[in-house]
This record gives sequence, C-alpha cells and structure tokens, in this order.
Amino acid sequence: MRATGSQTIRFNDVFVPDAAVGLKRPRGPYHAAFSVIVTVAMPLIMSVYVGLAESAAGLALEKAKARANDPLTALQVGEMQNLLVTAQLAVDSMIALCDDLAFAPSEELASQVLVRKTICANAVIAVTEKALEVCGGSGFMRKAGIERLLRDAHASQFHPLPEKRQQMLTGRIALGLTPV
Repeated sequence: MRATGSQTIRFNDVFVPDAAVGLKRPRGPYHAAFSVIVTVAMPLIMSVYVGLAESAAGLALEKAKARANDPLTALQVGEMQNLLVTAQLAVDSMIALCDDLAFAPSEELASQVLVRKTICANAVIAVTEKALEVCGGSGFMRKAGIERLLRDAHASQFHPLPEKRQQMLTGRIALGLTPV
C-alpha cells in the first residue's frame, strides 16, 4: 500500500538471538499456531480494508449527491451500501469468533475466520469498484482518491489465505481431511 510506506522499511544490522524465537516450523504444512494467528490477526487486518472501503464509499456518496435524482445513481449507491455492509458484517463476525481472545484454537475455527476474510476481501474490492462506478471517469483522477483506494483494496486478497487456497482448506476441513 503505497501511502503507508510499509514497503520501505529496512532492518539493517539486526540480531535476533535464538532464545528470542518463540516458534520454528517448516515452511508449507499447516501448523497449529496458524489457528491462533488467523483467528486473532484477520479481524485486525481486514478492519483496515473495511475502513478503506468506508472511505471510498464516503467519497463516492458525496460525489453522487450532485446526481441524487438520477435513478441509476440511486441504484449504484444502494448496491455500494449493500456491499459495504457485507464487508462490515464479515469483520464483525470475525471479531465475534475471536471472542475477546477466549476462543479455543482449532482448524475449524481458523477455517470459519478465513471464510469471512474471503467474503470481506471480495466485498471490499466490490465496494471500491462500485465507488469508482458511482463517480464515473472523474473517479480515476488522482485528486478524487478513489483510484488509490481501489488499488489498495486489491491487496486484501493476498493476505492468508488467498480465495482459492482458503476454499481448498475449508473444503478439506469440512470433509474431515487434514489441511494442507
């Protein structure tokens, strides 16, 4: 996300003693720690993207007010609002599953959280795309801010797990198989 500068952080001459490493695991296979990490981290991570979608929807709504009497504008804004609520509900549900950190970690719980992450990511992307549609061509102008939000919204799909991998994990767990 360009505006955060997160890609510019560099650690030089950093030493981490072995004793400070709390967990080592082989790359690839599902590790039980993932059940805790996903359940705690995803609501936080996806909340950022919901905030991004809320910003895009707010910008688009302000622009749409100039065409408030156009039936198509009202329809587009209504679609955008439904998508935004979908994203918000997905995050609210993830937070509820986290149960103020009183949850029992499990593969099933991690799967439930990841399903909601996918729903949220898809809704966030759809909100920002709909915000652009509401604004029309002017939404592509840098000063409108929508184009940056749309680009940043697409990053939501790359947090663990991407949609198809999430669906595979969820399917395997539902079938009683071990996650891959």
